[in-house]
Amino acid sequence: SGANFKESDLRSLVFYGEGINFSGSDLSDLDLAYAHFEDADLSGANLSEACLWRANFDRADLTGANLTQTDLQETKFYDANLSRANLSGAEMIETSFGDANLTDSDFRNAKFKDSVRFYRADLTRTNFFGTELDLDEIRANKSEMAIFTDAHFKDTIMPDGTIWNSED
Repeated sequence: SGANFKESDLRSLVFYGEGINFSGSDLSDLDLAYAHFEDADLSGANLSEACLWRANFDRADLTGANLTQTDLQETKFYDANLSRANLSGAEMIETSFGDANLTDSDFRNAKFKDSVRFYRADLTRTNFFGTELDLDEIRANKSEMAIFTDAHFKDTIMPDGTIWNSED
């Protein structure tokens, strides 16, 4: 925990961080495409501007992690804890947050495209200010609906073209 990998080149590694403790580590601006972080502790880790394309974070602890400006294309966060995580400006295409805890997380100005899935995710008090949110996958099955209790929307473009704003 607490390791600094900033400016490291890990691209040639087939990275398996399953169950490893990276809490508080600096993994910013790294190419971690295809990395496996199942059951890993990444609480408080800095992953800003990292390429996490097709990475797997199933059951990982990302509490308070910094994921700003990350590439989260086809990334999986099944049953992960992302409470208080900062995902502002992240790019998500076919990203899955099934059963994830996203309580108090921040998606400000994130880019959601092509089937970002929040099946049964807890999005309580999540900030969606300035995003373009595609909820088609969420609404597909009522038993798989995400929890949006007290979620914050400001200038959030919904699939039907309407702009949602919530009162703070």
